[in-house]
Amino acid sequence: MVQTTTESLQVGPFFSSSSSSSSSSSSSSSSKNTARYGTSNIDSIEEASRILSEFDKFYNPESFAAGSEQNDDDKDDDDDRNNTQLVQSIRFLSGIATDDRDRDSTTGRCVLGVCAPSVEVGLATLKAWVTALALPRGLLHGMDKDGVPLDINGPVYIKYNSGGVYTFTAIRKSGQGFDALWKPGDAMLEPYDGTYRGVYFQVELTDGEFRQYMVPLDTF
Repeated sequence: MVQTTTESLQVGPFFSSSSSSSSSSSSSSSSKNTARYGTSNIDSIEEASRILSEFDKFYNPESFAAGSEQNDDDKDDDDDRNNTQLVQSIRFLSGIATDDRDRDSTTGRCVLGVCAPSVEVGLATLKAWVTALALPRGLLHGMDKDGVPLDINGPVYIKYNSGGVYTFTAIRKSGQGFDALWKPGDAMLEPYDGTYRGVYFQVELTDGEFRQYMVPLDTF
């Protein structure tokens, strides 16, 4: 796998080089916690999870409810309130995960799956999320071959992972395979032939509950 930075590909400075990613990671907690406790009306993991689950039922195309609810004209009046709650819920859960990572770098993973119509939209979306949530910035993979930029047209899928580095013993124990070898803040970009457009937001907290929600590309 070729490792490059976004700077070298001239697609925007939202990932740092591997030498500076650790300092970015260490500084993310304070800014995130200020945002979480200073501006959010969400005060519990349960409330944030409930709001995101309800939004996922509406927005996720795999949800039975999405097909009928997306045609409901009455929802427009509540868009601003719902979007505010959506953003606050994401920030809250991401902040909890950051606290977990600060205590143990192998916990509190935040995984983003960006389903975008183009490279440009995908990278802009990822930059917005990483910046808004003060997530670690790592390396971007998949946009070049042997150092030569690839011409990628059409939809793309970008997977971002905030997780830390595991030992081989920890990898076997976690069952995550070599995905666990990603450095904090690494991302992989690849062509995408699906029809979904949005961001899969997955956060792993210490309670072990599976939390994954699909939300709009322009949430941030």
